[in-house]
Amino acid sequence: MRKIRLSIAQKLIFSLGLLVTLSFVILVSGHLIKLYQSNLRESELLAQTQSISNIHPFSLLMDQTVTMLDTLEATMKQMNKEHLQNREFIVDLLKQVMENHPGVIGVYTIWEPNAYDGKDELNRNKNSYDDATGRFIPYVFRKGNAIESLPIQFYEDKVLGSFYQIPKVTKSFSLIEPYYYDVDGNSVLMTSLVLPILDENGEFTGVVGADISLESVQKHIETFRPLGGYANIITTENKYLANGRNPELVNHTYQMWSNTDELEAMKGTQPRLNYTSDPGGEGTVLRLFNPILVHNVLWHMETVIPKKNMLSNYYKSLWESLLITGLALLFMAAIMGLLVRKIILVNIHKVIQATSAVAAGNEGQQLNIYTNDEFESMANHFNNMLNQRKEAEQLIEYQSTHDLLTGLPNRYAYHRYMEGKSIAGHTGPSHLALLFIDLDRFKMINDKLDHAMGDQLLKQMAERIAAKVGVYGKVFRFGGDEYIALLENVAHLHQAFHIAEEILNVIAEPIQLKDRIFYITASIGMSVLHEWTPDVANQLVKESDIAMYVAKKERNTCKVYSPSMNDVTKKELILENSLFKALELGQFVLYYQPKIDMSTGSIYGAEALIRWKHPELGMVSPLDFIPIAEKTGFIIPLGEWVLYTACQQIREWERMGLPSLSVSVNMSMIQFQQKQIVHTIERIISDAGIRPAQIELEITESIFMENPGHTLKILHELQQLGVKLSLDDFGTGYSSLSYLQNIPLHTLKLDKSFISGIVGDIKKQMIFKSVIVIAHNLNLRVVTEGVETQEELDIITDHNCDAVQGYIYSPPVPAPKFVQLYMEHNKEET
Repeated sequence: MRKIRLSIAQKLIFSLGLLVTLSFVILVSGHLIKLYQSNLRESELLAQTQSISNIHPFSLLMDQTVTMLDTLEATMKQMNKEHLQNREFIVDLLKQVMENHPGVIGVYTIWEPNAYDGKDELNRNKNSYDDATGRFIPYVFRKGNAIESLPIQFYEDKVLGSFYQIPKVTKSFSLIEPYYYDVDGNSVLMTSLVLPILDENGEFTGVVGADISLESVQKHIETFRPLGGYANIITTENKYLANGRNPELVNHTYQMWSNTDELEAMKGTQPRLNYTSDPGGEGTVLRLFNPILVHNVLWHMETVIPKKNMLSNYYKSLWESLLITGLALLFMAAIMGLLVRKIILVNIHKVIQATSAVAAGNEGQQLNIYTNDEFESMANHFNNMLNQRKEAEQLIEYQSTHDLLTGLPNRYAYHRYMEGKSIAGHTGPSHLALLFIDLDRFKMINDKLDHAMGDQLLKQMAERIAAKVGVYGKVFRFGGDEYIALLENVAHLHQAFHIAEEILNVIAEPIQLKDRIFYITASIGMSVLHEWTPDVANQLVKESDIAMYVAKKERNTCKVYSPSMNDVTKKELILENSLFKALELGQFVLYYQPKIDMSTGSIYGAEALIRWKHPELGMVSPLDFIPIAEKTGFIIPLGEWVLYTACQQIREWERMGLPSLSVSVNMSMIQFQQKQIVHTIERIISDAGIRPAQIELEITESIFMENPGHTLKILHELQQLGVKLSLDDFGTGYSSLSYLQNIPLHTLKLDKSFISGIVGDIKKQMIFKSVIVIAHNLNLRVVTEGVETQEELDIITDHNCDAVQGYIYSPPVPAPKFVQLYMEHNKEET
């Protein structure tokens, strides 16, 4: 069989035609899917709206009836309490209620023997609502336009008297399943809302109830036809209260479309919908369940709509879309064929000629196409191919040895440079040092910025470092926020230290990005070359990295590597790897240091201080593991644990009978950057069941270094929550009394350094007194921490400080020891 031979143009036309057709099919399919979903959602929304509107009158009737019963029950209990029982008055009250509630066909009350007025013996068959026993059992019902009364029947029957027997057993509100009741010779299908009457001891004394006829409900449901569907009302026991399609099924068991579990999954306190099969032969139907909450009983209105009825607009749009798409494809196919033949074919021949020439070795062949389109671009690329190849090789070389963001040489370039010096036989003097520079808190700042601003910060830092290193060496970027400065032209170690200090100073200068100013510092580790070895490049980096890790503990400093630093990093590595497991295993504990009210001398609260009982290292100071937790982000779950444990401890002390104590908890700057910090604090306090005022959050001035506007907003939200706020370590940082008036603080906490050497130093005493006076004028309570001697305490007392804490009273102690300390100390004061 002879093969069909097609030209390039024909193949191109065929391929493009197939591609366009496929694209149209995908686009139209996507449009139709969206149209289908949109039409379905609109129909669902319409069905939901109509169902809610239809069910409202019935729900309103039930709510009004429950309110009426609550009023009747309260009235009769009050009369009983005041010994004003009057049968005639109650019957008249029931008749008046009937007149005011036309939707109710009967209202009644049934009292246990002698429970109403103790006069059953005197009321045997006395009135139309009294029976032979004399019990007070009036039933007031509507008969035409008149309202009559008679005694209730069958109330002692376990089945026929469910309207009385059920609430008698449950002692709670009951919504009786549909039943037939004989009202003056007429059998009426009804439901009853019954409220038990309980005495002061919770003993059952009777009921008050109301009957609602289901005939009007059924008629209303039969007229409701949402989108050609129907509706049913289903009781708690899965019986039809009303059936819009088959009225004969009223008071019968619900007809399942699947199993009971699937039905129960559809029922709930919120509207739910699902598409299921229909036993009645309607195919797939939408089943919409709307809850009807009557007091504490839940019924449901089921709306059933055939799915085909919901897609009428979709089917119409489907045929219109198919017709328009077909016509558009035919038109585009005709136009595409003409354009391909006229425009593409000629240029394809030129491309074939040029590529054939190049394949034959004629690299000087030019592809001359001037059509101002993709063919011309292709020709330009072809003509510049060899030049581009050379430029690409150069670019690859640059990219492999340089950081693309800062333009600095990268880690690979550093190792190549050091290998080159080794190959060149460099033995050189020992005046060579390597600085490992790592920016402090860059990750936290970068998380708050967009990546473009973070990149801009890294570029400016690179420029500042390179400017300071200058002719003394080379600067490399190792990745992230890490830079390497290789100092080769330094005469002595002091000069290297001087350069490192200048780098720290220039990095610490404020940096403005857009409309915000940031302060950032760095930590530098220095390694000095002692002997040139084949592995000197890796050795210098490793040693300086260890030294930098040690410098990170202080920040904004430079440390020179020494062999003893290896043990420090090993310990910190152990701590870092153990943090999460320590929290899971309960190795963290809280100690509590008492705070003393100077006016009374009693303990009024404590500061919660975390400790780590490490199984191998023993008791670990927070000075060792808190910086690691902040660096790794573990400070977030750890801070939540501290707050949670402190709140639970307050609750435990209250259960032990201790007066209301306040506990202060330290908050990290990193915690304040969390979006949900206020919600988290509120949730933890609420779960513990304590008052927010019993928690005092201790913050430091450092939280205002980044985004002070956001921080102030958080502080005001915490103040509105009721949590107390304390400014901790005042006197150690950029302490300034001027900005305290803008912060919603309750307490100013003076650092130990404020009173260090205060005994015998008049100037320090005057400064201390001035700070207290100013703080009091700002309505701030002042607490001095770190008090150790009686002389210090006397001075603090003379200057009207509000409270103190320190070793003069007690070091931080475990919770049981704190309770003992509290009892002993306050007993002495009393």
